[in-house]
Amino acid sequence: MTAQLDLATVLLLHKSSFLVGALCFLYLRWQSPRNEGLGILAAGFLFLALASTLSGYGEQKLLPAILWTLSSFTLGLGGYALFWIGLRRLSGQRRHRADWLALAIPLTGAIAGLITHFHVINSIRASAFNTGAFLFLAASAFAVVADRKSEPLPVRTIFAASLAIGATLCLAVVVGLLKPDILPITTTYAFFLLIISHFAIALFALVLVKERAEAALRRTADTDMLTGVGNRRWFLSQLPRFGWKGDALAVMDLDFFKRINDRYGHQAGDQVLIAFAELVRANLRATDCFARLGGEEFGLYLPKTNEVQARAIVERLRLATEQLHIHCDGQRIAVSVSIGFVVGQDAKSSWEESSVWQMPHSIRPRMLAVTA
Repeated sequence: MTAQLDLATVLLLHKSSFLVGALCFLYLRWQSPRNEGLGILAAGFLFLALASTLSGYGEQKLLPAILWTLSSFTLGLGGYALFWIGLRRLSGQRRHRADWLALAIPLTGAIAGLITHFHVINSIRASAFNTGAFLFLAASAFAVVADRKSEPLPVRTIFAASLAIGATLCLAVVVGLLKPDILPITTTYAFFLLIISHFAIALFALVLVKERAEAALRRTADTDMLTGVGNRRWFLSQLPRFGWKGDALAVMDLDFFKRINDRYGHQAGDQVLIAFAELVRANLRATDCFARLGGEEFGLYLPKTNEVQARAIVERLRLATEQLHIHCDGQRIAVSVSIGFVVGQDAKSSWEESSVWQMPHSIRPRMLAVTA
């Protein structure tokens, strides 16, 4: 197996892996113009492809050693630096100007090569290059994992693992060059596995973009566009079909909302809806579900909440609503809410059977309606 992995074949595969990755990134960048990270990733892979091409020409004695060794080293390390910058932007979706300082590493290596000519010694050049690649890939894996808190996409785990494997293989190449007898595989074979890792890294970067787009579509489908809270479809999907004993469900209706629209205008009515939604959302527990069901009606699901607790929660929300300060054309808009709630008593019945859904809309304003 090892004998078949001659250096010319490995370098061809190495270059091909970067070219394919770069083309995929460029195509996706064309499809998503706002995603700057994809363009930087493509540039990084193109740099690495060019570095691999120069190495191939050098190994075939088509270029002077003093030329291809330093140029391939600088371009390759620059490619990994660009890869890290692009991945940081792709993963975290934020720009950091300081990230560009990573390009100082290949620049420093180029200057050191011009002064010391270390690059003409294959083992030293390859060790320095793969050490840099290890650091950039390891830092990229850390970035993908760290950003999981703000965007918990399923692909992040396997994406970070592929980056970590790539970093480990770079380190294995360094160890194989310095201590050939330590590793159970040859350096050439470790380099071949690194090529497969590069294919995987490009694949999972594309999957990350795909999963992010799908998550954005789901959020759009499940979110009320005016208030930013969940919509009726999302809310009903959060309710257990059966086994709701010990949970509470509340339906909230803003009082005389049509009168607000007629007197102050629909823009003022929108302000009332937004302010009320923000008020409720700021006073909920992490496990509670809150959504706009339609018009001026909102729903609130309170898991593991008994009748006393539910009454206290909805009464607090009712009183807080009366304290809302909403002004329109110099006038304060008075807001109140009527709330009906029910606490599940039967583990076999469903929410659809609950009388809270039949709560009359003619409840007197500022009165707390309780459906036991």
